[in-house]
Amino acid sequence: MNPVVHVLRRMGGRATTLLPLSLAIGLAFQNVASATRVLLWPLAVLLLMLALARMDWIRVRALLRRPGPAVLLALANLIVVPLVVWPIWQGLSQGLDLWPGLAAALCLSAMAPGIISAATTAAFLRLDSSLALLLTLFTNFLVPFTLPPLALWLLDLDLHISAVDLSLRLVLIVVVASAGAFAIRRWLGTRIMEEASTLDGLSVVVLMVFAIPLMDGVVAQAAAQPLKLAGFVVGAFAGMILCNLVVAAGTLPFLDRRVALTAGYCSGGRHNALLMAVLPASVDADIFLFIAAVQFPIYLIPTLLQPVYRRLLPP
Repeated sequence: MNPVVHVLRRMGGRATTLLPLSLAIGLAFQNVASATRVLLWPLAVLLLMLALARMDWIRVRALLRRPGPAVLLALANLIVVPLVVWPIWQGLSQGLDLWPGLAAALCLSAMAPGIISAATTAAFLRLDSSLALLLTLFTNFLVPFTLPPLALWLLDLDLHISAVDLSLRLVLIVVVASAGAFAIRRWLGTRIMEEASTLDGLSVVVLMVFAIPLMDGVVAQAAAQPLKLAGFVVGAFAGMILCNLVVAAGTLPFLDRRVALTAGYCSGGRHNALLMAVLPASVDADIFLFIAAVQFPIYLIPTLLQPVYRRLLPP
């Protein structure tokens, strides 16, 4: 066997162990983190491309024949979850005297769409990666219509978002990634299942590289305000877990366990980086600090939750 393929297959089976390592690399090599920021867009395309190539399209077609449940879950993530967590974070902010910017950031995070990597990490966790992919796409397409009114109503933030612009950005990513995935599947043909572990390994490599530019500037922030950054990281963990629990617990009585846990997992992982593009310059700087802090749970939560999902879900 080709040694590169052998390494990739081994990496595909150790995703949750390797992903935290990428954060350490980004923190240790800040110059590399800064230089690789330009790679974020192509890496996002490549990550989605590999997820689409690896996807169980029979399952996807089955979900699309009855898209109602997936659309309802996407709307629940974008509307119901923020309405549930907003009073919780407001109450804790006042009761524990938290930073006001942290409470606002946690509420905004709950309004954000799903992250593109959710489908990839869901596959490593035995969740329904096809459903995770649809929830990611649906929430990203719907968020221009849900985020601005909720941010204005709950947080008094006026986000001048062009629904057309945001939708076109996602369409471009999806079109390019879909073309690449189609080419990969045509090239592999009947060997697609045989090469699944190799594609998983490639996805791990992309996820690891993707994390490095997200750590740009975090070391400087930690040196300037270490306690505050630590508090924001703890808050980010709490925010992801709370969103996950709200959806998982709310849907378990009505849905298959794997579907409910997948919906919860997707609710916990949000595309917070999108907020950087739409927030006004006058917004509290603590919200941008939170966007850096939340990268830690995004990459560590899969490792922490893997034993839980192994216990709750069959092989």
